[in-house]
Amino acid sequence: MKIASQTSSRVRLAERARVSADALRRQIRSQHFAVLATTGKDGRADSAGVSYGGIIESGRLVLYVMTRRHLRKARDIARQPRISLVIPIRRRLLWFLPPATMQLQGTAELLSQDDPGGARVFRGFFLGRRILAAYRAMQRRGDDRICFLRITLDPTARSYMVGASLWQVIRRMEAGAATTDIQA
Repeated sequence: MKIASQTSSRVRLAERARVSADALRRQIRSQHFAVLATTGKDGRADSAGVSYGGIIESGRLVLYVMTRRHLRKARDIARQPRISLVIPIRRRLLWFLPPATMQLQGTAELLSQDDPGGARVFRGFFLGRRILAAYRAMQRRGDDRICFLRITLDPTARSYMVGASLWQVIRRMEAGAATTDIQA
């Protein structure tokens, strides 16, 4: 009985989605919305939708978020820098199905509103340029609470339905799950 269960476990693992590090990094960099989870001072989880941009720095994938220091996510990060992110991937054709997702963890730090790395990343995508312009206008009106979050991602990312066919998942839900070293 034990041999049969070990064999079936190996078969189930072999049937899981295989997602290359390059494919996952491309997906992360092509998206610009994520749900950011932080830990509050009371120890409870908190989450917020954020717009982000990604870049490769020194061979590692790094994400930037523009926000303001008085908001809960920034206060939480100042106290406890460990975060997690969920990035949904919209489906163009099968829009009525749940989105594929990538689940990431990492460490965030607060940076100045004038950080050149954050500004460079936000200038690199349409929504980022709009966000940058809006925050720059707030800065000209005297708002000095604007900042960037720089998120250094842990090497391992989990995903669901990224790199798996719908038919695989219909047959076995676990077939859509993958764990990938994104810093490889």
